[in-house]
Amino acid sequence: MKAGDVIRGRLIEKCGGILTPEAVGALSQEEIKACGMSRTKARSLHALADYALEHDLDELAALPDEEVRAELVALPGIGTWTADMYLLFYLGREDILPVEDAAVRQVFTWLYRAPMTDCDVVTAVCDVWHPHCSTAVRYMYRALNTGLLKLGDSRDVLGY
Repeated sequence: MKAGDVIRGRLIEKCGGILTPEAVGALSQEEIKACGMSRTKARSLHALADYALEHDLDELAALPDEEVRAELVALPGIGTWTADMYLLFYLGREDILPVEDAAVRQVFTWLYRAPMTDCDVVTAVCDVWHPHCSTAVRYMYRALNTGLLKLGDSRDVLGY
């Protein structure tokens, strides 16, 4: 997080104090990279700024989840995980389950003593979360961020 904060601060400084698509789009990919990003991330950020200049990002809010994902993953360097984070945290969608997310996988394994890569386990457990997967995911992030997993086995910690 500290490194990300430093990079973000450098980028904000390069953009004159505020991140806007116009300010980021006016930078070269090399200038973005000089803030501490990889060449790939700099290219992705530049492409996202260009996209935001050509499209109204607020219009994504009116689209179904799958259409938002398709629109975003068409951009270079934007994958399903990034699209899911946008849907979950920015658009506040209710039924997002980012199965690629390492934190979600870690908490899932701690809770259910089975890896999230096991499709049968995921189906059996996560099907009951629909249409509120985002709530479960937020609790999973909270469990990890508060150190709950460090307290020991989930059966002992949660009392089941």
